[in-house]
Amino acid sequence: MENREEKNEERPEEMTDGTKEEERKTKSLRETKPPIIVITVAVVILLVIGFMIYRAKRWVGSGRFYIDTSIDTETETDDRVSVLPADIYRSNDDGVTRIVFFGNDTFGDTSDGPSICRLLQENTTATIYDCTFPGSTMTANSKLLPSESGEPLDLFSLYWLWDCKKNDDLRAQEEAIEIAEGIDKELYREHLKLLNDLDFNDIDYMVIAYDGHDYLMGHAPFYGEDYYTQTCIHGVVYAMSEKIFPYYPEIQVVFVSPSFCYARDEDGNRVSGDLYRINGESLTSGIQYLKDVTQLYGFSYVDDYFGTNINQETAEEYLTKDDVVPNLEGKKLIAAHVLNKLIRRVEVVETDDAK
Repeated sequence: MENREEKNEERPEEMTDGTKEEERKTKSLRETKPPIIVITVAVVILLVIGFMIYRAKRWVGSGRFYIDTSIDTETETDDRVSVLPADIYRSNDDGVTRIVFFGNDTFGDTSDGPSICRLLQENTTATIYDCTFPGSTMTANSKLLPSESGEPLDLFSLYWLWDCKKNDDLRAQEEAIEIAEGIDKELYREHLKLLNDLDFNDIDYMVIAYDGHDYLMGHAPFYGEDYYTQTCIHGVVYAMSEKIFPYYPEIQVVFVSPSFCYARDEDGNRVSGDLYRINGESLTSGIQYLKDVTQLYGFSYVDDYFGTNINQETAEEYLTKDDVVPNLEGKKLIAAHVLNKLIRRVEVVETDDAK
């Protein structure tokens, strides 16, 4: 009797052990089967990689892939260019690459041979629109409205120039040309008419290239907590992000840094912009801030300061007598850098297959 009871007591335990064994086998089988979500994710990843390879081959095959072999490996530049060819970026590309330049003396000066914009046009299939105004600055001189400040050239600072163009009303600029002093009025009228006639829905790239005159005028990167005024770098870059992208979302914007220039100290002596501070800032500290703030607001950046061989040691060879604007040889250096870093990446290149 005792043995029977022991067997009866052991039987449930055997059944329990058997059940656990079955559960272990079932669990093991479940663990060996890849979950459906893992398979799905793997398929999606493979499809994305395949699509990227396809697009890369298409880009290379169309002649738009550019490998820059002109980099001087002994000079570290801060270029940060993330533009795409228009036929990939735009929804209605017509096959013509259109680039508009805003700037002042360095890119627009014609006193010592052709301007940089003209040099670029002669070396690319892209269409270059020169909307530079030598004698102007990127930032305004006054926080007041130009009509109240008595500063006619403020209307040609980047902030007011683009604001008026966006509103399709450049009459204030036309009037300012008549009263402004020290400018080439004919060139201003010509470039203003070009700007007035441009339809920015057709523009692929906007290049903003101002030189060291903002630094020489003492226009700081920002003023205390007042980051958003049109008289400082931060305010202008911020304004461009607010006044371009919502209205022209398919324009890609690139800022170009100033190149090296000299300043004058209190005694009129020539001093390097690298070291001499005006209103608390040196040329290089302003350039660093420009690079940082353009990155903050999602703009591309071309470094003409470290990207060209214009510096204190070579200034006599590449700068004009005003110690800011490059001579023809200096213009060629800057044009080559912008051409290599930006335009060669986006211009339409005709290939044998296309012919």
